[in-house]
Amino acid sequence: MVNVRLRSLRTPLLCLSGCLFIFLLVRLIGTPKNLPRLSLLYEKAIVHHGNLQEPATDEVATSMDKDDLETLLRGNENEDWAQGNECPPYPRYENIHFPNPYYQLIQSGNLSYYLYGAYYDRRPRIAEVMVLGMVTTCTGPYPETYLQVWYDGDTKAEIVPMHQTKLGWYKEWGNYVDVAYPTLLTFQMKSKKIPRLVSLVFGNPCALPQNALQVQVQPPPEYEEAPPNPNRRPRIGVCVKYLNFPDIDMSERFVEWLELMRLLGASKVTAYDIGKLMPNTSRTLAHYTRPEDGLLDLRKFQFPEETKTYERFRSVIIEVLLYNDCLYRSLYDFDFIAVLDVDEVIMPLGQLRNWQDLLGELQSRDVNCTARSSYCFRNVYYPKELPEDGSIPKPFYMLRHVVRVADHLNPALAIKCLHDIGHVTVLHNHFALQWMDSCAPFDVHSDLAQMQHYRHVDDLKTLKEPPPVRDDNIRRLQQQLIHNSMQVHRQLGWGAAY
Repeated sequence: MVNVRLRSLRTPLLCLSGCLFIFLLVRLIGTPKNLPRLSLLYEKAIVHHGNLQEPATDEVATSMDKDDLETLLRGNENEDWAQGNECPPYPRYENIHFPNPYYQLIQSGNLSYYLYGAYYDRRPRIAEVMVLGMVTTCTGPYPETYLQVWYDGDTKAEIVPMHQTKLGWYKEWGNYVDVAYPTLLTFQMKSKKIPRLVSLVFGNPCALPQNALQVQVQPPPEYEEAPPNPNRRPRIGVCVKYLNFPDIDMSERFVEWLELMRLLGASKVTAYDIGKLMPNTSRTLAHYTRPEDGLLDLRKFQFPEETKTYERFRSVIIEVLLYNDCLYRSLYDFDFIAVLDVDEVIMPLGQLRNWQDLLGELQSRDVNCTARSSYCFRNVYYPKELPEDGSIPKPFYMLRHVVRVADHLNPALAIKCLHDIGHVTVLHNHFALQWMDSCAPFDVHSDLAQMQHYRHVDDLKTLKEPPPVRDDNIRRLQQQLIHNSMQVHRQLGWGAAY
């Protein structure tokens, strides 16, 4: 009788034990986070707000790896060639002044040099090393300057005089005392060997170096060996300035924009993180920096803080430094680069669906020039003040905003370009400042492509006169753009598919 009653209670007891076990487990490890809401499976538009978990790692590539540099310099301290009295002396880590982790500061007279990077450039007839930094003058004069060059396997450095100073700015745009301006110092190499380490000195070529820059860009072994392939589709990269969105979650906008860059033909986007992103935005961008994706190279960065004045002006000119860093890091990875903001798109029109097709068409028409430095596209605004299409899910800002102002801006205003990386040497936000062995930049007519700018207009009258027009050329990419973006939404745990 007792056995029968116990058997009748076995199922309720097992259920009670299971519930008790789950309760204790939850108390021990906490409530699972980011569980999907079942109601989202039936929602057409994705809604996600609040702070999601941080990226698994907050370590991203930096523009100057102090740890690697310290390891290199300290590792050579006990070598005979580093301890002797030879000219020049080997740089010592203790002699380097880092105003922040991304710059090395040296001074000559009343000029301050905030050195950012060094790059090897094999494009000119005589190979060059380019030292990029911010210098507190845009008019000169510059002091007598030398580069102490160290090669792997050598016990003595080579001395190279400065060949040329290239300024990434026009003084007519603004010239203020104590402000540092983007400057490129070029040095012609005496051999075909690629330097490992360089130091900048003034006046005396044997001076004790107070800086040491590792040469960042080295051509791959096959760079000169592989014959050019005329049938290869051009490789295209995108350069973006520092990301400054401390008060708005840009996650949805970034996904749509990055996936559109991929569809248009970009194989990598380089941007700079100054620590002013919301946690969910950082988590979203971390998705694109993963090795499995690799579309985004997000590099940490800080301003040099050479002065506390002219903050707005300095925020503009610092972009030029970053665009040129991006250019010289890309010398052997791409054929063209586009300099864009995250609210801008160079959009091919008509039957042209990507940048590779667009470049092919432009080059076939460009019969008067065998090498073109840049192809530049006219700006037209798609402002949020104009009606948006509510039939498109809210996560897709550009797809919803297909009404633009009637007229493109003048070709001299706010253009953006596809730059031939074989020819441009100094970049500005909107165009190349200098180029070599090529024709001047080409103004592309707006029947082939346009630069779509998703921001407010400068002239409020253009919101009404001439009457705005519907220009939904982006909808040619709508199906694939939504599909690809929603895959990312699901991977980030934002909800159901569209």
